[in-house]
Order: sequence, then C-alpha cells, then structure tokens
Amino acid sequence: MSQRIEFFEDRGVAVLPSYTRTGKALSTPSNRLAQLMQHLGPVLETAVDSQQIAAALEAHGYNDRMVLERYGYPNVFELAEALFRTVPRKLTPAKSRVYHFSNTLRELSHGLFYGMPGLFYPAVFAWVGPQEATLGLILSAILGWSWSQGMIRLAYVLMGQGFAPEARVLLRTMMFVGLGLAALIPPIIQGSPPLVALVVLQMAYHMASGILLLYKRELWLLVATSPAVVSGVLFLLAPEVLGAATTTLVMMVSVLLSFVAALVTTQAKATHSPWKVLQRADWLDTLPLMLYGFLSAIFVFLNPFWHWMTNTPIASGLAVVPLVLSMGGLEWQLRIFLERMSLLLASTSDLSVFARNVNRIFLSVLATYGLLLLVLSLLAIGILNLRDSESQIFLVANFMLGLGFFVAFTLTSMNRTLRVLLGMVLALMVYLAAFGLSIQGLLPLNGHLSYLLGCGVFSIYLLLVALPVLRELRNYQ
Repeated sequence: MSQRIEFFEDRGVAVLPSYTRTGKALSTPSNRLAQLMQHLGPVLETAVDSQQIAAALEAHGYNDRMVLERYGYPNVFELAEALFRTVPRKLTPAKSRVYHFSNTLRELSHGLFYGMPGLFYPAVFAWVGPQEATLGLILSAILGWSWSQGMIRLAYVLMGQGFAPEARVLLRTMMFVGLGLAALIPPIIQGSPPLVALVVLQMAYHMASGILLLYKRELWLLVATSPAVVSGVLFLLAPEVLGAATTTLVMMVSVLLSFVAALVTTQAKATHSPWKVLQRADWLDTLPLMLYGFLSAIFVFLNPFWHWMTNTPIASGLAVVPLVLSMGGLEWQLRIFLERMSLLLASTSDLSVFARNVNRIFLSVLATYGLLLLVLSLLAIGILNLRDSESQIFLVANFMLGLGFFVAFTLTSMNRTLRVLLGMVLALMVYLAAFGLSIQGLLPLNGHLSYLLGCGVFSIYLLLVALPVLRELRNYQ
C-alpha cells in the first residue's frame, strides 16, 4: 500500500476491504459499501452524471488501485457508474443566490495587495537607480510569481488530503528556499548590495502575502504593510519629506513584518514529513502551474522590460496597474461562477438544460469582470495621466490580457493547465514574430501593437478552448 493511502487512512476516510464486483446496480449494498454511500451522500443524490461521482471519488483521494483492492472494480469510473445506478436522485430546488459581502470584500482587497509592490518602486528607483532596480525587481517578481504558485499548489494538495500541519511546514520551508533563490539574482546581473536586499525582500513579500491570503489573514497583511503604504504615498506627494533612503527603509520594515506574520501563520507541529506525504506525481503536477505563473509574469512585465532595454521612460508601464488591481475582482467573479454552477447542478438532472446555461453563466461573470477592469482602466487614464497613444494601446492590451487571465484561472481550476500554457506560448510566439517583422519593416506595426496582437490571440484562443470544457460535468466537483 502506498504511503499516501496509509496517511489517508489515518485521517479517518472510509476505507473498505475488497468488494466483489457484480457489474450490476447494487440493490442491497453491504454495510461497508453503505459507509461509502453515506460519506458521499450529497454528491450521489444530486449527481446528474456518473462522471460527477468519479470526480468526487478522485477529489477524496480514491484512485484506480484503491478501488480495485477495496471494491473489486477495475477503475474509479466503473465504481462511479455502479453508484450512479444504485443511489436515487434527490433534486433540490435552486435557492436564491446568497451574497457573501465579507467574502467579496476580502477577495477584492487581494488586488490591492498584489499591486502594493508597485507603490514601493518610485522610492526604490530613486535610491538604487532606475536601470539597476528595474531589471532586479522584474526578475524577482517573475521568480516570486512562479515560486509562490508552486508552493501554494503543494499546500493545497496536502490540505486536501487532511494534512494541514504538514502544509504549514512545507510553506515555511519553501519560504526560506525561495529567499535563497532570490539572493542568486543580484550576483547574476552584477547588482549592488542594496539591490540584493531589495530583490530578496520583494521575493519575501510575494511569498508572505500569498501565505497570508491563503489562510485569510488579510487584516494581518494590511497592518504589516500600512507603514509602507503611508511612506510610499508620502514620497509620491512630497519626496523631500522622508527622502528615498528613509522611505525604502520603512518599506523594508513592512516587508519584514509581513514575513514574520507568515512565519507565525505557518507555525505547526506536523506528524508526518510533507516531503514523504507528497508523491512524485504531485511534484510533476505542480511544475505546469509554476510555468503558468512564470509565463503570466512574463506577459505582465514585457512592457517594463522593453523600457529597460531601450532606456526609455517607463510612464506607459503604469498601464499595467488596472490589470494588477483587478485580480481581486477576478477571484470574486470566479467564485460567483462556481456558486452559480453549484445551484444549476442542484436544480436539474437534464444535461441539455445544463449545457444551455453553463456558457451563459460563464460569459456573464466574464463580462462583469471585464466591466470592472474597464472602469479601473478609465480611472487610470485620469489619475495616472495615461493620455498618450502608447499608454492607451497598452491599456487595451492589458484589458485583453485580463480577460485571458480570467479564462486561464477558470481552466487551471479545472486541471486544464497544459491548454493554458499552450495558449501562452502561442501568444508569445505571435508577439515576438510580429515585433520582429515590424522591426524589419515587413509589417506596419510597432512594439505596442505587436503586444496588443499577442494579448488578443491569448484571450481568443483560451475562450475558444474553454467553451467546450465548461460543459464537462466533472469540472464542478
């Protein structure tokens, strides 16, 4: 028996001896099988398809080997089919949607936390120097996005199997490993000692904020970062009051407070080593998500990187601000979509009704998120004075990219990460090809329009991929 199964049994999940398969609906299930039916009762009674039951079994840790050993069925889908035939449906009328204002407010605040490092940059650039600081902070942000994506994914895997303390131990360990990786960036780019500190601290903020948001410690993060926010705003309004060095020092203290808060949050005594609980497949499944975080950061930071390469003003780089701030709204609307799908599944057993409504629901939440991003973009034009044509092209491109990210988040939540990665690679290739041809005078484009073309390809491709995937029932467990 695998290590995973032994641990899973320790957590009290129904574990049954082998069951002799009959190949028919179970008119008189054994007491042991009745335990499984009771364990999955709500799913069995409301499922509209056997695939939905199979997804529930897999979500609870059952695999083909376990099903064969305990029930005599060759795989999860055979057992799911038998359960679907056996348990009668119990449809419940759809309830009015419940609005969780506290959840909505918490999710919307995430966009502010994601965008907070941008408030640090003016003082950092003034202290270290724009050229050196820009490259270092871009590289550390790209590393931070991908590394944080991986560590949070592994923590979810452990928590989903009942290993909450082990998940905290894993996160704490990976935080320190991430700091070590970030410390390697400045020597590679021959950065100064101040840049070493800044790169490491930005990496620390990415990891700490991800952990605190995971455990719903938004208030802790707000308190820790408040000094940095106040000093950053003061520097923008009156830079001579504190100066760049003092402002940067205050920001460093805030990041350290966030890191300490994350350490306190992840303090736990684990019964098992998380490295032994996690299987090789768990690590392999995490790599595509880390690559997804890496490519997402590449998309977002292409514009600032181009300005660094050409040594031109980075004012149009502010066009990314609405996109980053809207990420909280993305989480909010994704939750609304899943809640509405849950109500739809509970109210119908007709697959045609399900198929007719799923795309309508998805497009409505996508439109709501798009409206939020549009409002933020219009506000950015006025507040950040993004009135030149270059900035507005980037605003439109980032609007398209935001819609693509919404679809990408939805697909990754349904384990379609590889399709998302294919779309990202395709869009990057289109952008690079168009940009290269425009430099040679073969296309009437420039860097800004090439970026817009790449973002458009990304969004359209993912939407075409998503529409048929959304109609698969197993995605909503």
